[in-house]
Amino acid sequence: MKTTVVKDVLLVATFAGFAYLVVRNYNNRKRREREAMEFLHFQLF
Repeated sequence: MKTTVVKDVLLVATFAGFAYLVVRNYNNRKRREREAMEFLHFQLF
């Protein structure tokens, strides 16, 4: 029983870490796109 609990906790932690990396990567990509658009906008106007 004890090893099952440990396995479950590790599994949940793995999924949480993976989800965190995906969300962080998405936010960084969106931020870079937004900064590029602002830079282009200021270059044009």
